[in-house]
Amino acid sequence: MASTEVNTLFSVKGRVALVTGGTSGIGLMIAKGLVTNGAKVYVCGLPNDLIEEAVHELNTLGARCGGTAIGFSCNLTSKEGILQTSNKIRESEFSLDILISNAGIRRDPPQSCNVLTAPLSELQASLWSSEYEDWTQSFQVNTMAHYYLSVALLDLLAAAGDLQMPDGSKGRDHGRGVVVITSSIASLHNATNVDMMSYATTKAATDHLVSLLAAKFSRWYVRVCGINPGFVPSNMNPMGTGSGSDIFGDLVQKAPAKRAGGLDDLAGIVLFLVSKAGACVHGRSIAIDGGRTLFANGQD
Repeated sequence: MASTEVNTLFSVKGRVALVTGGTSGIGLMIAKGLVTNGAKVYVCGLPNDLIEEAVHELNTLGARCGGTAIGFSCNLTSKEGILQTSNKIRESEFSLDILISNAGIRRDPPQSCNVLTAPLSELQASLWSSEYEDWTQSFQVNTMAHYYLSVALLDLLAAAGDLQMPDGSKGRDHGRGVVVITSSIASLHNATNVDMMSYATTKAATDHLVSLLAAKFSRWYVRVCGINPGFVPSNMNPMGTGSGSDIFGDLVQKAPAKRAGGLDDLAGIVLFLVSKAGACVHGRSIAIDGGRTLFANGQD
């Protein structure tokens, strides 16, 4: 089979992956993309997440091509919890081909307003209502967890890159030993009709973390890449109703694609980054936003 054929170039068959926040939303979409292409995927989530249901769905999807899923609960808000997550992988694996560091949270101010139209007093009150602990927790999960988990698993990622392949090349030449961190287009624009200040700030830090980790890990060519999804339906970000917790309303229609991102969009970009196709991509982040950031600043 020629090296440029899709089944070779984008293959993840037999590779081992960990997807944090992999039981719902973007994480589950990514896990589906991996397991349906023959990967062994560990997914972790909060204890109250529907972990067993997600694992059952993933194993059903992966049955045809040999993909499998294993689920467990994790706590990514402390070094101790992150070490436990690392040790869970080490119980069964001597190397890790793919780390999808995806888990994230968003904490909106209790007192909301339309930040583009609110008078000064209303805007100031809304911004001030943001809880200090919400900022702390947001950085713990959205930024710090990516750092500590990548560091905790660095040796397993390096081991995947060092694997001897049948053709005499190394695993890294085929894309093995890669971290993909989920950020957001919230880090790429300044104006929106709702206040996501703490969320956007953590995601901007995460974008820079991608470059910092990539530089630190480069001697072993453990690749670190980022993805910046735009509007993607999830428990944290419901869409389509225009009311209640669907705080973005019809903004998705203002993106050139005029639709939200979905399974194929997320799975496609990740399969590129973690396979031989993306083996030369390192220290860079890719927006999957349907063109939203081309016009986002200054729009409602």
